[in-house]
Amino acid sequence: MNEQTRVKTTIMRGGTSKALFLNETQIPADLATRNRLLLTLFGSPDRRQIDGLGGADLLTSKCAIIGPSTRPDADIDYTFAQIGIEEPTVSYEIVCGNISSAAAVFAIEEGYVRATDPLTTVRIHNTNTNKVLRVKVQTHDGMPRVEGDSAIDGAPGSGAEVALDYSDSSGGATGKLLPTGEAVNHLYVTALGKSIPVSIVDIGTICVFFRAADIGLSGIEALDELPDQAFEIAEELRQGAVGLCNLPVDGLMTPFQIMVGPAQSYLDYAGTRTIQARDVHMLGKMIGRNRLTHKAYPGGGTICTSVAARIEGSIVHQCMAPIEAGEAIRIGHPSGVITARSDVVQVDGAWKVNEVLFSRTARRLMEGYAFVRNAALQAPAD
Repeated sequence: MNEQTRVKTTIMRGGTSKALFLNETQIPADLATRNRLLLTLFGSPDRRQIDGLGGADLLTSKCAIIGPSTRPDADIDYTFAQIGIEEPTVSYEIVCGNISSAAAVFAIEEGYVRATDPLTTVRIHNTNTNKVLRVKVQTHDGMPRVEGDSAIDGAPGSGAEVALDYSDSSGGATGKLLPTGEAVNHLYVTALGKSIPVSIVDIGTICVFFRAADIGLSGIEALDELPDQAFEIAEELRQGAVGLCNLPVDGLMTPFQIMVGPAQSYLDYAGTRTIQARDVHMLGKMIGRNRLTHKAYPGGGTICTSVAARIEGSIVHQCMAPIEAGEAIRIGHPSGVITARSDVVQVDGAWKVNEVLFSRTARRLMEGYAFVRNAALQAPAD
């Protein structure tokens, strides 16, 4: 008796993340069965994910499900899933900007989009947010280019630029760029015995921003130096933001908790390079529940941060070094610097995003079949 099922899969790197790519039409449509499949593919729950393809890290326990577009203004449907490592969870809350870049490359390689050398635009319908992203991929002889001079901190070497346009992604979670209508709100923190100011912004991935100084930190602490209290505070702020925005209370990841601070010099995650204060406009770290940290910076969070930086009075704007109109915003993160360009204007008292762009590199790492144990796909007995 065959006790395993093989599943066609591709592993792609997008930016500073890595994901398993699956074909929508080749996996179970039933959500519960699909989630059991994903957990088995990744080897979760297990700290090492030793019996699956997960890399035992937030940045490698990711999945992209790709299929034909269900709307006329897009070329593909892209569903992103974040797979829990030590917990048996599958979250569909975010878009993941890093993996979005790989989704565009994958779409061309798999024939969903015909290349128009030297630059091919892929219209991606992200089902998580029901927004359309436009991604420009460098192509040659009908296929995405791999080699190029675009380098990003947090991924070795360089590659061909993949340019992402998130201009139409405002309000993906709440319907509004500023879900509360305010640039700053205040949330109570039990450990501090007081409320602190935060900014909640919804574009790319909805984020709640708070200052490192407001929770007693400098902002340049190494990830492993962050005290447990910082993570507890971040989770309390996330839950507070969920309440203010009327988001589902069973969410695990959103709003992203982004700790920000003014530009300072610091040592990168690898401990090999000093990022100079003059080379960044501000600092940012994503820290989540159960001490989950982003060792670089999330793509959706980059989009949100760059827009928040242009909204006068926001927590991010308050931390920013002076910046010219049209200048790319440079965010210092644990692995280096990430840049994004945004054009945000105020019209009749409301903030409006005209444009927000950032770049990644992406490539195919492996294709073939993964094997999952049939027993693990069965629904548990009542």
